[in-house]
Amino acid sequence: MPLDIDQLKLYTAHRGIAIPMLDFLQFRHAPAADGPGCLVVRVEPQLVNGWANAHGGLIMTLLDVAMALSASDADEAGRGVVTVEMKTSFLRPGGEVGEVLEAHGKVQHHTRSIAFCEGELRNSQGLVVATASGTFKYVNKPRPLADA
Repeated sequence: MPLDIDQLKLYTAHRGIAIPMLDFLQFRHAPAADGPGCLVVRVEPQLVNGWANAHGGLIMTLLDVAMALSASDADEAGRGVVTVEMKTSFLRPGGEVGEVLEAHGKVQHHTRSIAFCEGELRNSQGLVVATASGTFKYVNKPRPLADA
């Protein structure tokens, strides 16, 4: 069943954190029965490149946040993470205006301080648009919380 993106919470509201850039991009959280769920975004006119496809920066940011979500979810304390490094492979154009992109992150291995993750982004037809791998450092301080 296709996602009704308009019924999903903003990612930052789901996590109770303050990240203005993600609110601007309208990243939304799609829950899953097991695991952290995924992130989705509708491609808007201001988020495309010169060929009217989703901009590579949008795709990389969505993958980065999806992998970070999986790393945080894998940590017993639920700590936040920061990106140490990230590699992205673009396999096809990202999607046209109005299309919904969906990113999933997966932890391959983690220690007390580092998580090694992979991510995959699919378009509305279910085709893989891009893949990524990343290394994330767990942060031992409170997350910036959203105002209540």
